[in-house]
This record gives sequence, structure tokens and C-alpha cells, in this order.
Amino acid sequence: MTKHDVEIRRYLAWRRKVRGKPISIRLYEIIYVGLTMLWSKMEKPPLRTVIYKFIERKEYEEDLMSGQLFRKLIKEIKENPSEDETGYYLSDSRELLTHEDIKQIEKEKDLVIKELSTNNLIERYEKVFKLCKLYQSWALKKKSQQAEDITRQESFEIYPYLPLNL
Repeated sequence: MTKHDVEIRRYLAWRRKVRGKPISIRLYEIIYVGLTMLWSKMEKPPLRTVIYKFIERKEYEEDLMSGQLFRKLIKEIKENPSEDETGYYLSDSRELLTHEDIKQIEKEKDLVIKELSTNNLIERYEKVFKLCKLYQSWALKKKSQQAEDITRQESFEIYPYLPLNL
């Protein structure tokens, strides 16, 4: 197992706890985390190199094109119904997702899988880059908002950057 540096461990802790993720961002995050972990494992090569390696891997087809990782996320969410059964409780972020949110994530999942399911490597590269860029934009904005929150300024997870910069 690869030992990831403090910056990546901070990011991983932050992403589990952060609140207010839009539905699409929850899916894009899966791709960004996979890319970040591969980047770290490869000892942080240039972005272009790691994206090409990422999209050429067997795991890309098994996990992303098939939708396996997205279904796993949905399954994990559904395993924690709220006490009043109006939705699902996310213990890490202490949020509640409604049944409508789950329907939306299912629709978004299908759209993301469709985008990622191309055999053309250039298109694959562009799609992965685009979705990771959208995630990064949201995450940096969220981190900026949290940095302004005086009650969270000394938190270990509040680090203004992401480990992999697109």
C-alpha cells in the first residue's frame, strides 16, 4: 500500500466531512480521488501522464465505465436510512439526503457513465479532465468559504489547496 503524504491525507479527511456537496459533485469526486491516488502512487508525475495512465488502466473500464464505483456510493448511502425514513443519513458529513436526491444521483450516474464510456482515448482524456476540473472548482470554492469561517480556521483539514491541481 502506498503511503500518501500529509497533504493527501488532509484532503481525504476533508472530503469525507465537507457538507453541501451537489449531487453531480459526489460523482465527480470519485473520479478525482481515483486520479489523485494514482498520481500519488506514481510519485506525482505530470498531470498529462497520470490522466493517460488512469484512462488506459483496466480499472477504468471495470470501475468507471461499468458504473461499479458509482453504484457502490449509492449502495453505501442507501445502507443508512434516516430514523424517520424520509431519506438517508451520511454520518461523516452529518447530512441527510432525500429519496429525491437518490433518484437524482441515479440519473446523474447514468449521464456520467455515458460520458466516460468511450473507446476514443482523446475523448476519454477530455471527459476525465473536464469532470475533475468541475470537481476541483467546487472544492476550491468550498475550501475558500470554509477558510473565511472563523470557527473552522484552526481545523487540521482546512488547507486551502487540493493535492492534485488541474
